[in-house]
Amino acid sequence: MYILSQIIEVLALITALISYHLKTKKQIFKGMCISAILDIVHYLLLNAYSGFFTKLLALIRNVFILKKDDNEKLNKKIYLVVFILLTIVLGILTFNDIYSILPFIAAIIYLIVVWNGSELQIKKIAFLCYFLWIIYNISVLSVMGIISNIIALISTYIAYINEKRSV
Repeated sequence: MYILSQIIEVLALITALISYHLKTKKQIFKGMCISAILDIVHYLLLNAYSGFFTKLLALIRNVFILKKDDNEKLNKKIYLVVFILLTIVLGILTFNDIYSILPFIAAIIYLIVVWNGSELQIKKIAFLCYFLWIIYNISVLSVMGIISNIIALISTYIAYINEKRSV
């Protein structure tokens, strides 16, 4: 199962890398939904439940954000608060050690920015969140998770610089 989980993480990485180089928020989030599904399977196979639940919530969040951008009724702060509270509750329920809360911290930081953030802000905050994920992946011994986060850091930084130059 370990090798299969690492192969799936490579596919999640490729999908995420492509996503952050897309131009629109909608395109980025569609790609990130696919990446989240692959990450969910990856962390489930590792029995890394903090990663599993964080990515499951990320998938739901990404789908919701795609819908909220098209539906003004969903663009209320109460939904943001609900997602933050749900993230906190899942963090508490899956707490094993200090490392197990890192994905939830990254998820909350990312959520706050992507809720109404621009493509440039999303890329900037994703860069920061990958650092927290690297530490978590070290703690759950996901070699491909570590490698994918390092590659994603570099790729996201390049995407951020390219976006910043075009603004």
